[in-house]
Amino acid sequence: MYGFIMVAAMVGIIGGYSEILLNSGYARVYLTEVLLILTFGVNIAWGFIDGITVIYGGLTDKADLEKSISQLKENRNNRKLRDKILDSLGDSSVDYLPDEEKEKIVDRIINEAPDAPKMYRLNRNDRNTLIAIASCDILAVIPVVLPYVIFGFGLLALMLSRLIAATAIGYIVFLYAEHTGRRKWLAAGIFALLTIVAMQITYYYGW
Repeated sequence: MYGFIMVAAMVGIIGGYSEILLNSGYARVYLTEVLLILTFGVNIAWGFIDGITVIYGGLTDKADLEKSISQLKENRNNRKLRDKILDSLGDSSVDYLPDEEKEKIVDRIINEAPDAPKMYRLNRNDRNTLIAIASCDILAVIPVVLPYVIFGFGLLALMLSRLIAATAIGYIVFLYAEHTGRRKWLAAGIFALLTIVAMQITYYYGW
């Protein structure tokens, strides 16, 4: 979703700016190169920023949790640390168990967890996660810029690009709403409309 939002904003800006350049005699090939360089450049940069943020955020949380477990091995009755372990279980099905059972699970975690390492390094799964997140942001560029590559910088490309971006973002929001029991079509429609409005605003200021 972030990938589509970023490319939608960039395409809006470049689409508006392109009319000035076309009227000034710049060739379509040059504008297409600018479009591709800027949209892919922004999404590549933010794709890796998103991926690295997710990975290192998770790694920091893991390190903090494992250090807390190591401290609990020395003092099991530290209520603050025990609550931290319980909070880490809050997003799982363990949350449905009574408090006594949760405490038993915390004791079992303390017994079986290894000592926290001195240094945390990225593993293969982390690298795959980074590549996956960055790839999603980067691949989102293709369908949104494709109308400009095929049809040039005219009204048809403008409308198709907005329709594709709005449909993609609306569909993603539709899936979120479906999984959380919300009004799917309303949520999708609102975000699709917001996408078109955002692209029009960036187009206007690009112009």
